[in-house]
Amino acid sequence: MKLSKLYSNSETFKNIAFNLKGLNVVYADVRTELDDHKNSHDLGKTKLSELIDYLLLRDADGKRNFLLKIRDSQGVSIFQHHVFYLEILLNDGRFLTIKRAVNNNTKISLAINLQQSVEFVELDEWDHEDVPINKARNIVGDLLNFDFFNKKNYSFRKALNYSLRTPPDDYKDVYQLNKFANGKHSYWKPFIFDLLGFDGSLLAKKYANDEQRDEIAKFIEQLKAEFSIKIEDRDDLVAQMQLIENNASEIEEKIDKFNFYVQDKELIEKGIEEIEQSISSNNALAYSLNYDIDRLEKSIANNFAFNLNKVEKVFEESELYFPDQLKHDYTALIEFNKKLTAERNKLIRNTIRKKKTELELVNKDLADQNAKKESLLSFIQDTDTFKRFKQFQKDLVKIETQLFTLREKISYIDTIIAKEKESQDLLDEIQETVDKLKLLYQNTQNNKRYSDIRTKFANYYKRIMDEDARISWNINTNDNVDFPTPKVHEKVGDHRVTAKDEGNTYKKLLCVAFDLAVLTSYSDQSYYRFVYHDDVLSQQDPGVKHRLLALIHDLVIKFDLQYILSVIKSDLPIDDSDNFIFFTDQEVVLRLNDGGPEGTLFGFEF
Repeated sequence: MKLSKLYSNSETFKNIAFNLKGLNVVYADVRTELDDHKNSHDLGKTKLSELIDYLLLRDADGKRNFLLKIRDSQGVSIFQHHVFYLEILLNDGRFLTIKRAVNNNTKISLAINLQQSVEFVELDEWDHEDVPINKARNIVGDLLNFDFFNKKNYSFRKALNYSLRTPPDDYKDVYQLNKFANGKHSYWKPFIFDLLGFDGSLLAKKYANDEQRDEIAKFIEQLKAEFSIKIEDRDDLVAQMQLIENNASEIEEKIDKFNFYVQDKELIEKGIEEIEQSISSNNALAYSLNYDIDRLEKSIANNFAFNLNKVEKVFEESELYFPDQLKHDYTALIEFNKKLTAERNKLIRNTIRKKKTELELVNKDLADQNAKKESLLSFIQDTDTFKRFKQFQKDLVKIETQLFTLREKISYIDTIIAKEKESQDLLDEIQETVDKLKLLYQNTQNNKRYSDIRTKFANYYKRIMDEDARISWNINTNDNVDFPTPKVHEKVGDHRVTAKDEGNTYKKLLCVAFDLAVLTSYSDQSYYRFVYHDDVLSQQDPGVKHRLLALIHDLVIKFDLQYILSVIKSDLPIDDSDNFIFFTDQEVVLRLNDGGPEGTLFGFEF
């Protein structure tokens, strides 16, 4: 992927047509006698790299992005009406144009063309118009189709700033870019590990497990402190809980006996009234039953009485004839009445039994009703009983609270035990990962990509500085990977070496050598084919400048790279006659100067 064109809808903006093959120079002609480098940054050569980053879909951060940060007296961005376009050459030979405005900057338009665009005009048709920025990143990532990012959880932007270095922050560390400076190591170290040809997922997994174990440890400590618990107290807490549960059972039994008394006094008085009514009804029923039983028993006692002899005597005394037939009829009547009386008495006795049974039930219900009445009257009159009941209730509440606290502590102890088991499982996984990392560390010589990158790095730095340098990594005391600053040595005689990796100028060139080593190593894949090094020649020795430019010319030809270099006139290398060596018109893609606002990138000062 290379940069093809950068342009704007602004008439004052200096549109750029990049050279797709070879060196691209952003040249600043600073004529004032003030701080040349300060003025050169004001011209826009550093802002150019930020603009490229913005068009390659960096998040619009109003605190860091100059397009949004710089505002007029009314608080409005001075670029509010600007729309920018970046055309890039894809590795498959097609051209992709990215359109992004300053206003509504999260909406992106994309167009794909088979040929490079003509002039600097807005396209009539867009393949994707005003799509959300996250979706646009996915589309651009798919179109770039970088082999390195295949089946990895990185966006193409993860490696972008190794192709867009700006001073001073991006030259402070070879590996840790400025955008990684405030982030966790887990955000960038796995990526670097991948970039060097190793399995970055191992390191990512190690960091993730470490972080998870740290969270578990904090959670456990918080539980222990908040609830004053220790794992070794679990069984003692169970013993306390069982003892209290036994006490609770006894109190519950006592409360059950007082369940009747927990009703409202008004309801109890109403209950007494209802019981009295029931007692009265039962008394009336019992009286009626007793009366009926007594009457029936007396009716049994009154047996049928008829003396035929007395009748005959009456007839004789009256000197009346008592016929035999009449005597016979009376005898038959007497027998009939005896039988009738026997049947009647049998029915009466059955009725008496039933009424006595009913009377027993009524008397039993009366006894129960009177007992309830007595109990209710006793409750109303006996306040000590209610006080005892209330005390039992309070005791039971206290016990339930104690039981809840104990159960909660036991539950949290069980949670801690489970979390410690989880932490131990993570530790086992971490150890497996560390073993794999150590195995990689013991066999770095077998990693072809890594060997190729550091061989190229050493060769490039040697050509630039005439000094030996080497990159390496190690496993620190936390079993994580560290990437120390490349070691640089200056040969003195045949043996003695001196560390030379402390100065900013050396670090800058270490970054240059590393970026070039990565680009050239990945030239066998679909990957970035450009790099923008801003202000890399400043404060360098003349010999360093010559050797660096010579190296760049060789590499852009050999590996078909696009190298973008920003430079001010005073930093140009000089020839043997102390004359500045200028670049060709084809190489200089943008000229800036401090002669006035029209000499700046945007055509106005801010």
